[in-house]
Order: sequence, then structure tokens, then C-alpha cells
Amino acid sequence: MGDTFLEYIVKKAPEAKTSLLKVAIILGTVFVCYFGMVFIMSSETLAQFGSIFLLLICGIVYGAYRLFTSFNLEFEYIVTNGELDVDKIIARRSRKRLCSLRPVEVEIMAPYNDEYKNQYDRGEFALTVDASSSKYAKSRWFILADTKKYGRVRLLWEPTDKMIENMRTYMPRKVMKA
Repeated sequence: MGDTFLEYIVKKAPEAKTSLLKVAIILGTVFVCYFGMVFIMSSETLAQFGSIFLLLICGIVYGAYRLFTSFNLEFEYIVTNGELDVDKIIARRSRKRLCSLRPVEVEIMAPYNDEYKNQYDRGEFALTVDASSSKYAKSRWFILADTKKYGRVRLLWEPTDKMIENMRTYMPRKVMKA
């Protein structure tokens, strides 16, 4: 059997809470910049330090931009010979490994539907990772695993059909049918 390498990127769908935070960031930045400029222009002593305040305002705008774009999340799934790595990509500028699972550690991999949902909800977990695009996505699967590094892990993700078949090759009794 040859080595296999599969990867897939899922973009996180914006939630209502995220959208409200983005609006608050924009309004807060506009508010701070406007009143900062008015304050600088109205005071003669502060007008002498106008360039410093202008740099400060530019720093605030840049910080708001970084914060605003940090809500743009993607999840990358990498399956290599049955081993799964899940990374979170923040604004396409930084990456964080959420979990790594080997086939030996996996207890069950199944679709997240009514038939298997009780297994997903049962038990205590040291780590729960939701790496799916949204809680309403139809193609969500879950993995329950017991790892040395993380403890008991519960993962929600959206694998492709090739990924499911590849993982079924390495752990046929642990991957359930859809």
C-alpha cells in the first residue's frame, strides 16, 4: 500500500456574534479616531504633538484591522496514512495545530447524525474541537479518541469522501457508515 496524503480546507461561516463584534470594532475605531482628531485640533498645546497623535491613531486603526481580520478562520484537515492533523488558520497569516490523531487512538469515527449523536454526547472529554464550517453543516462527522498528548478528544469536522475512505482503510471497524 502506498503512502497517501490528503488535505482539505474548510472556511468557518460567520456567526451572528462574530458579525456584531466586527461592527463594534468598526464603530469603536471610527469613534476613537474622530474624537482623537477633534481633541488634537482643539488644543493648542496638543497641536504641537500632532504627528505623535497621528501615529497613535494609525496604530489604533492597524490594531483594529488585525483584530477585525482575526475573525476570518479556516480549518485545514491533513490525512496522512490514516493519521489526522487539524490546523486552525487565522486570517491566512497564522496557523495553530488543534489536534493530531493516530488510527490507534481513535475509538470511533461516525457521521454526526441522530443515529450516532448519543455516542458523541456521552462521556467526559479533556479536549473538544469543533473544526466544522458551522453547526448547521450537513456533512459533519465526529471522532472520539483517547490520546496520550491531549487525553480524551472529541472532534467535529467535515471530511471529504476520499478522507473517509482512506481512514476506513486504516481502521475499518472504527469508521461507521454514513
